[in-house]
Amino acid sequence: MGQFADAEGKKGGQFYTPRSIVRLLVEMLEPYEGRVFDPCCGSGGMFVQSEEFIEAHGGRIGSIAIYGQESNQTTWRLSKMNLAIRGIDANIQWVIAFMLTRSKT
Repeated sequence: MGQFADAEGKKGGQFYTPRSIVRLLVEMLEPYEGRVFDPCCGSGGMFVQSEEFIEAHGGRIGSIAIYGQESNQTTWRLSKMNLAIRGIDANIQWVIAFMLTRSKT
């Protein structure tokens, strides 16, 4: 993922959050159950770390509901793929699609 971020560059205010920082955030949040929402989810690393946290602490996978959004369509697709190959069920929205849906209601 880090190499992908480097290849894409850091344009438009988009940055790759290092895994160590994401791991620290998850340890602080302790997502044992409930909802996990990341408004700028990038490649979905927060969600992967949350599932790994639950497994490491003897929790039950599926005890959290995962929600996220991403404005970059390529990164949004990467996130969906990243979670799918790990079998993580999530509701990840592409922000533009989300805003269009919301404006119609």
